[in-house]
Amino acid sequence: MENNVSLWLGNFSSEDDLEEYMDVKYTKDGDSVPSQFEKDFKLGYYDRDLIEKDWIEVAENNIHDLLIDFSYDNQLIPQFKVIQKKYNTIILIYNYDYKQEKSFLNTTVKDAYEVDFIGVAKYRDE
Repeated sequence: MENNVSLWLGNFSSEDDLEEYMDVKYTKDGDSVPSQFEKDFKLGYYDRDLIEKDWIEVAENNIHDLLIDFSYDNQLIPQFKVIQKKYNTIILIYNYDYKQEKSFLNTTVKDAYEVDFIGVAKYRDE
């Protein structure tokens, strides 16, 4: 079955900063409070179990090096063009097409981080 995966690349000072950015909190009643990532990009519904992320110490501008060892990497890498900027953070949401969102944004820049939406690729469950 063919599915979509949405890719964001960014720059954070540390892995802890990335984890805090992606952290979904919960109220006493058990309701979820969106992560800063979800707020920044005004994400619609997606399965939070289908997200992969990583932070690397040395920023890289080679898409192969950034995506290697992620799920379906052999299918995803050829679909993304060469990137000019160096990044140290990778965020993938599987079975989600961010370009379909009404409030689609390309980038968010704050004092502590910068995150760019790179695009959507197709992958096939093997």
